[in-house]
Amino acid sequence: MVDARLYQARQGRAFSALERGTAARVATSDPAPAADPLVMGRIEIPRLGISAIVREGDDDGTLAVAVGHIPGTAGPGELGNMALAGHRDSFFRALEGIRLHDSIEFRTAGRRYRYLVDSTEVVEPEETRVLDPTGSAVLTLVTCYPFQWVGHAPRRFIVRARRDPS
Repeated sequence: MVDARLYQARQGRAFSALERGTAARVATSDPAPAADPLVMGRIEIPRLGISAIVREGDDDGTLAVAVGHIPGTAGPGELGNMALAGHRDSFFRALEGIRLHDSIEFRTAGRRYRYLVDSTEVVEPEETRVLDPTGSAVLTLVTCYPFQWVGHAPRRFIVRARRDPS
């Protein structure tokens, strides 16, 4: 938890500096935080209070400190299915309260993409169809389920959202 909070704070400051287009120093005793080259952006779900740095990868090290972009899925702004994974006991805990039409924002250093939730479902871990490519801009969020499960949860909770054309 401590590593995750430190990583999110440092990379959040570095990402904010990138968004502002500056190399501004943070007014602390730390030097300006170096941007992790694997950081893709930030996901925000305002109604649920979710805001987390997104990093390329879905390995244990990545998911311990960030939301992970699942390799082989579309990237920000691309047509297709951009899939992100996060632990249910950290970054995606609040997904338990997600509702249809909730707004999800994905920010890169230069762009903002808004998605609207159009479905949720619970699947078995082997059901990888949720990661299949799509012909339109879709965001898929994956976390373990049930949310209150202690230890390795037996299923996956899936949120599917379509990019808002406006």
